[in-house]
Amino acid sequence: MQLKEFLISAAALMLSIVVAGVAAAQETDHAALFETLQPGLFTVEVVDRASGNRAAQGSAFAVDPSGLLATNYHVVSEFMLHPERFRLRVRGRNGASGALELMAVDVLHDLALVRLDPAAFEVEQAIRAFVLAEIPPRNGDRVIALGNPWDIGISLVPGTYNGLLENQYRKNIHFTGALNPGMSGGPTVNSAGEVIGINVAGAGNSVSFLVPVERLVELLERSGGAPGSVQELRAGLTDRILQHQAGMIDELLAGDWSTEAFGPLMIPREVTPWVSCSGSSSNPDSDTPWRTSSSNCQLNDRIYLSRRLDTGPVEMLFGWYESGSLNAFQLARVFGQITFVPFNRSSDDDVTEFECREGWVDIESLEPVPFKVSHCLRSYLDYPGLYDVLYVARAQMPGPESVFIHYTLAGVGRDKAMEFHEHFLGSVSWK
Repeated sequence: MQLKEFLISAAALMLSIVVAGVAAAQETDHAALFETLQPGLFTVEVVDRASGNRAAQGSAFAVDPSGLLATNYHVVSEFMLHPERFRLRVRGRNGASGALELMAVDVLHDLALVRLDPAAFEVEQAIRAFVLAEIPPRNGDRVIALGNPWDIGISLVPGTYNGLLENQYRKNIHFTGALNPGMSGGPTVNSAGEVIGINVAGAGNSVSFLVPVERLVELLERSGGAPGSVQELRAGLTDRILQHQAGMIDELLAGDWSTEAFGPLMIPREVTPWVSCSGSSSNPDSDTPWRTSSSNCQLNDRIYLSRRLDTGPVEMLFGWYESGSLNAFQLARVFGQITFVPFNRSSDDDVTEFECREGWVDIESLEPVPFKVSHCLRSYLDYPGLYDVLYVARAQMPGPESVFIHYTLAGVGRDKAMEFHEHFLGSVSWK
């Protein structure tokens, strides 16, 4: 073997030894860290009072040695919404179990604080409170998520910290690692075992999301350590959402509403970094002898309220239809069959029916073409003062050619809804 080949082989061998050594060290560190952190990890269950069976399950971790635990709001939400039907139960790693008391919630950031009931839970081993990190990791740093996936036992999931999601209004952390059902509410820690985020959701293919630990620190400071009744906690949800949505709309309206050409219209696009726009189009064929184009801008930042109900998103949708073979009447029939639905999830038990004002309207920025308008409002049954708004305006033009403008708002107050409405209509014009 020549000297050069020998040196290359030796270098490759040394590199493989170093890599293997690093991997072994990481495994050892993970094992030691896991053993150290386990006494502060718990499983939270929402139990149906009638049957005694579990209705929901998640993870939690101790934030002080007295038994105060942090978890996700969505883990305990069914109990908070229906305490007459459900109760909370906690399980430790050694099989100990007992009742939980709900202390505080942050519905905006999907967080909750619960406390072990000392009368019903005998701690077999001293609870180890987790340390909350004061400095975030660097992008690319290795971090570790902990929780109870699918209720198979407390598990460790290594992954990568990728920083905050800039395309969200409420910015979560992008975690490259597999968060599975049941891990919600568990901690993700740095190499020192300090909590940098709280597990909140997985999107598959190792794309997952964490609530930044700063949000938990804020909740701990607001809660003051005294428990709130379920009724008091629920009453605070509406005001918190209204304040949040008002601030979001203010920032949205202060964004860049400069317009770009879209068919015969000038329309806004991505007015802030957290509004994402997409488009689509189709060409005429034998089955659909018309051309369509659409532009859809969304803030898909949803606030979880229950299994059936979420709120928070914003959608702005613009459409343009034209045909070289249909007459104006035929295109109008096609155009009139387009339906619009609210952008958030709900059920008949959560919201009223939409009440709509309909008619032909002259929109000042789009004169002289008249628009057929539907302006609809529905209210939240359990959250008075919160509304969903749906607006659509359609116009038939010569050609034949048709356009529509549309928006939906979810979980807003009436005053802020009107501010958005006026700003939205003023932003659209003819080319």
